[in-house]
Parts: sequence; structure tokens; C-alpha cells
Amino acid sequence: MSAKSLHTCTLSVLALATVTVGGCTMIREFWEDHVSGIDDSLREPTGYYQHAEAVQAADRLRIPEGLEVPLQDRSMQVPPLPEGAELYPVGEDMDVRAPTAPLRSTLGMRTQWAQGEAIVWFQRGGAHGINDENDAMQVLSEVLEQMPVKIGEMSEDEYQITTEAADFNEFGSPYNQADYDSGALRYRQIYRLRIGRSPVGELGIATSLIGSMTLTATSQKNIADYLNPTEQQRFAMGFSNQIIKLIDHRAAAGVAMPDQVNVLLDRDSNNRDCLSVDAPYERTWDALRAMLPKYNWNIDEYSLSNGRIKLDVKDQDSQVYHSQGVDSFEVEEGTYYIRLGVEGERSVITFYDKDDKPLPPGEVSRIYSGFAKALARQLTQ
Repeated sequence: MSAKSLHTCTLSVLALATVTVGGCTMIREFWEDHVSGIDDSLREPTGYYQHAEAVQAADRLRIPEGLEVPLQDRSMQVPPLPEGAELYPVGEDMDVRAPTAPLRSTLGMRTQWAQGEAIVWFQRGGAHGINDENDAMQVLSEVLEQMPVKIGEMSEDEYQITTEAADFNEFGSPYNQADYDSGALRYRQIYRLRIGRSPVGELGIATSLIGSMTLTATSQKNIADYLNPTEQQRFAMGFSNQIIKLIDHRAAAGVAMPDQVNVLLDRDSNNRDCLSVDAPYERTWDALRAMLPKYNWNIDEYSLSNGRIKLDVKDQDSQVYHSQGVDSFEVEEGTYYIRLGVEGERSVITFYDKDDKPLPPGEVSRIYSGFAKALARQLTQ
């Protein structure tokens, strides 16, 4: 290479360095890090710093002579934690939702939270039709049947009920398949329900939560069972609101339903044997859920959106049927499924075995007589 060409190359390199490196400091750091091999450990953070310790300094505010000491507003000061606070849920485990809102019905009913109970009050002369303790007990029995929640204990005067443990979602409604599918928390709870009157004679049903165990959706892991007062109010009020909803629904259905409902043996659009019901879908669904447990057809799972009920049929004693004035449903003990659908203005009911296969026509025919009479009776109550 000639001297001239070497000189040209050197100028080119210097020009590149001038463009890409903005200052002598950057060149020096590059040189020290990669060429000189100096110890740069002091640049690495260690986390141990004397100056990082917080110290409460004395108040250095000096008040000029003749002026008063300024007021101190401590309204936003964080209060100290109470004793035992470490036992309570914190962070993501805290429940900061408001209580369930009390319902009020145009039929003359309202709910109220008072002294640890959610109370449904029945206004005198209201269109609800609940006039005495016996009427209130009848309504309460229907609520428990439709949930379904079994009665654990009943007082001698029959005006106080303790339920058996049942599963509920976080709003005091029975835990269902949709809750399971969404991964919602499940609470295994016991409620106490009592019927009484206010000091001025107003009739009411009071609901209180007396036992609760919190589970995950799959029951694989227990989490804290502690319920704060807000949560207890939400559960009890949610349960109590079910009473008002049932009475409102019953009143609305009573206007629409005829005195007599026909339940016929028919075939659906898939050419399967079914029961054809001259009643709306939701009314038929509610009637099925209330009726089936009365004949030891226990509901294990149900889905209103899919119209599907899973049943555990037990103890098919004919006396259970005859005592209620219907023929036996004529099925063996075991697991069955019922599906409810809509065809035109009628509801259709189809039956399936434990493998979710349609029952043969002969079995549906044997079920029909007693089942149709029991369902028609339930629909017209």
C-alpha cells in the first residue's frame, strides 16, 4: 500500500469515530472496559446502603414569634393495625364488594338487614297472599324445594328451620353447573330461617348464615373460611332475596297459567318419545325442579341455559307415590338425565339413561302416567 493510500485510510477511520462516538468520555469508558481490564465492580448495585435507612427526624419547623402553631390534619393518616390483624385476609384475598342490594316487590314485600339477619317483611293486605305464619312456612318450603336445599332441623312449633349443608355461590344462590364451568368459588353453608312478627305485628321471614366453609370450584384446595360482616350480609341477603323472587315469579305465572295443564305423550322433532307440556319453558323448568325431589328423584346437577337436569333416582317405593296420589314413575334406581326444550308454544321433556342415551319408547310410556299427573299438579299450584 502506498503512503498516500495509507493516509487516506487513517482519515476515514478518524472520520467514522467522530460521527459514531459523541465525546471523549464515551471513548475512554469503551477503552477502559474492553482494553485496560480495570475493576468495575463498584458499578454493580449491592442493595446495602447506609443512606437507605429511614430515620424519623425531629420537627424542624420554626414558628416566627407572634404566630400560632399551625393545625395538623390527621384525617388521612393510616391507622395502626388492630391486634390480630395478621389473621385477616389482605391484598388479593380481600373482599371489597358491597353487600347484596335488598329487593322490594310491588306485591307488598321488602327485605331489610337488621342485627345479623336478612328479613323479608310482608306488608299487611299486600298482593303477595302471605297472611299468617302457615302461609309463610308454605312459601319457605317451596323456596327450599326449588333451590333445592334440604331441611336439617325444624323447631317444635315448625316456625324455625335449620338447613342441611348445601353449596352456594358468592351471592347466596345455589351453586350450579354454570358456576362450576366459570371456576367460581363454592361455599358449603348452613342457614337458619325463622318466621316471626315485628313489634307492630308485621309478618316476616328472617335468614341468617350460621356456618360456612369456602371451597374452590374443584374442591381440591380449601381457602380461608373467615367471612367478614359484609360477606355474611351478602350471603344472607342473597338467600333472602330468593324468597321474594319466588313469590313474584309465582304471582306472574299464576296469571298466565290456566287451571288445567295438559301433559301428553308425544314425539319430538328428533322422532324421540317425549312428554309434551302445554306450559312455557321457564314455568315448566321451575315445576320440574320443585317436583322431582318429592319423589326421591334427587337433582345432582342442572343447567337452565342447556335445559338439562342430572338425576340420582333412589328408593322407588310405591308408597312414596301413592301417598301423593300419583302412580309410580316405574324406573329403576340409578342415574338419569332430563332435557327440556321448546317446540312451538309447548315445552317438551325427553329422558336419557346414565350413558346419556334416550330411553326406549316402552320405558317412557311406563313413566308417563305418574309423571304427567305429578307435573300437571305442580304446574297449577
